[in-house]
Amino acid sequence: MFIGRQQEIKELNEFLSSEKTKAALIYGKRRIGKTTLIQHVLSGAKKDNIFFEASEDTYESNLSSFTDLISTSLSIPLGSYKLFNEVFSFLKVTAKPLVVVIDEFQYLMTAKSERSAESEFKQVIDSLPPNIKLILTGSYVTAMKEIILEDRPLFGRFDLIQNIGELDYLTSREFYKNLGLYNCVELYAVFGGSPFILSLIREDESLSENIKCLLLNPTGIARTYIEFILFKEVGKVGILNDILRVLGNGKLRYSQIENKLNLKSTGLLSKYLKLLEKMDLVDVTIPINKKADDKKTFYSIKDNLVRFFYAYIYPNKSQLQNIGADSFFESYISPSLTTFISYRFEGIVRDYLKIKTSKESLPVLNIGTYWYDDKLTRTNGEFDCVVQYKTYYMIYEVKFYSRPMSVNEIHEEVKQIESITELENKKIGFVCTGGFEERIDGYEYIDINDVYSLK
Repeated sequence: MFIGRQQEIKELNEFLSSEKTKAALIYGKRRIGKTTLIQHVLSGAKKDNIFFEASEDTYESNLSSFTDLISTSLSIPLGSYKLFNEVFSFLKVTAKPLVVVIDEFQYLMTAKSERSAESEFKQVIDSLPPNIKLILTGSYVTAMKEIILEDRPLFGRFDLIQNIGELDYLTSREFYKNLGLYNCVELYAVFGGSPFILSLIREDESLSENIKCLLLNPTGIARTYIEFILFKEVGKVGILNDILRVLGNGKLRYSQIENKLNLKSTGLLSKYLKLLEKMDLVDVTIPINKKADDKKTFYSIKDNLVRFFYAYIYPNKSQLQNIGADSFFESYISPSLTTFISYRFEGIVRDYLKIKTSKESLPVLNIGTYWYDDKLTRTNGEFDCVVQYKTYYMIYEVKFYSRPMSVNEIHEEVKQIESITELENKKIGFVCTGGFEERIDGYEYIDINDVYSLK
């Protein structure tokens, strides 16, 4: 059963059905669902297709394998060729609609040299006849983002570009839809939205058992995914692992990361953080009211599963090996797991607010975090879930509770927010997974059923 990706499916179908389109680029980290998406769309398209997966081999070996595949697929004997461009020139003889997919295109780039391979495929795309469409895919996100830059040969050559990311919290629930919503938050907070990882989760097992089986077991598939697949790109620059370790489950300023890594004033950290951004591994958070203040820029790990790995497993690998999964979970994970999940629930709520406000008639200026420096009370801090409207801010206090939020807690939160004098035009809302003991008039209330009720 194929789950989600409705917008991507729509775009791909439009690409395949249009007479004006020639080439598409689809990229995203490994096992995110690129191949499954393409195959799903092609299965419903009325076009023959040839799917070739490039390998970490020589250019000549890849070309030979591609030629053999073309020959077998079209039942036409082919000779030897020196360039992919020559093979595509031969394909012009076929009159029927044909889609050619070249998966893991980055391997052709490294086998021949980036610019040389790009120049060759620029010629391929420019000379494609109307009946042939080309789809290139890649799992080295950084490399794929770079080939579409203005100074590269393939700039402007793609009619469709898709960056395939993780599924959102609503779509991810389809993989464990028989569980309660509280459990859905827990699983999404730990395992994220990769379809491959989600398909491994066992609904009949507890969160702790899924963590032990998939992440703490030395041969756990989710752990193997991170250590041997994700590291393949990250491992090229050793310090990237150190940056991710320092970030862990936190959200840090540039100077804080710099100090922890002893990189102060070298300027190298900026380069590495930009690289992690290109890899789609690190998020940059700028408070919606401090866009011009670089000192209020925060960095955090983007992917929930990667965040869990670097928060718990990566810095404690020796301990895990020495004491085993059960003891490690109880000693290193269990004491702070609820806190870990609560931070991730704030991200879920921000996603919820984006969807919710998009359906409302009142225009929204921004959604994100709000940083306050209140001179009167001499306090500063951050509200993590804020919607900025034209005339006021809607501030949401978010709680990941297994119980209802009490009346006293609501009064305390209101008192704290009301004390911040710089926020004159504000309204207050509460989001709680456990619901509310009582809903006092004058505030907005959102429970876990609301968060998961959107379509």
